Amino acid sequence: MDDLFAMLIDPFVGIYVALIIVIQYIAYYWNAYQKKQISKRRRLLGLGDQILVNQAQRLVELKKEASNQALVLLLPIIVLPIVLWLISTRMEDYSPEKGLLLTFFIFALWLLFNGTDIARAALGGIAFRTITAFSESFQVGDRVTLRGHSGKVLEIGIFYVKLQTADDDLVCIPTSSLWSENLLSANAGERASLCVIPFYFSTRIDAQQLQMAEDAIWGSMQGSTYLDPEKPIQIYLSQERDCIKLTAKSYVASTYNEPLYKSDVTHAFLQFARAKHIPLATPYLIEDGKQREAP
Repeated sequence: MDDLFAMLIDPFVGIYVALIIVIQYIAYYWNAYQKKQISKRRRLLGLGDQILVNQAQRLVELKKEASNQALVLLLPIIVLPIVLWLISTRMEDYSPEKGLLLTFFIFALWLLFNGTDIARAALGGIAFRTITAFSESFQVGDRVTLRGHSGKVLEIGIFYVKLQTADDDLVCIPTSSLWSENLLSANAGERASLCVIPFYFSTRIDAQQLQMAEDAIWGSMQGSTYLDPEKPIQIYLSQERDCIKLTAKSYVASTYNEPLYKSDVTHAFLQFARAKHIPLATPYLIEDGKQREAP
């Protein structure tokens, strides 16, 4: 017991523990300083916290943050023990295994047995953030679908990715669990995003009414204040089992306004359809031998 106590009060053990604490404090205050600087630059540019910034600028910020967090994790676990051990080997009458290596071994055992879940979550989260930053798959502010949840990305953290849904719910998804998940991004860092609106007509509709409906939908999209006029508008026609489906594709200028844009276009067309007596339809789907209305 006395030998073990002597090992633990080794000067290099104290240096190692002190450096770990200092690194954590420096990382915390550095991140806080960086966030303040970013907020200051955004205010000078007249940008609010919820406004999308230039994708390249945001990716640079995300890469820096991910690199700093990876450095904070690797420095005390890998770099510091090796550096201190090399220094200790040059000192006379000192056996590194009696202190520094023992402390590092105990620290590694703690991570293995007591901190396994936390360590895995942290390592997986940092790795995911780093890969995401350099692969440019998605960023804060994007509208994405992850593990069945759709919403705006509020934060890509070490432990959780936070989404804000259209119903203003906050969804927290473990970052380390996203490695095997498919990612659907509506805007991929861009301000505009594609909007798809389906319309269903009765099979009793004639060619003239169908052309009128197509022209009305086209006009409804062009007349909306939420449309991005620089992007193309497309309309596709297809024959379904119990109806005729017309699919309208266009781009909304701000991805966050997609629900308002859909409401604008749908409301304008329904008014036109009622006035012109255009027969609409409710499509049905067959599931497990039972008929139900399509969403």
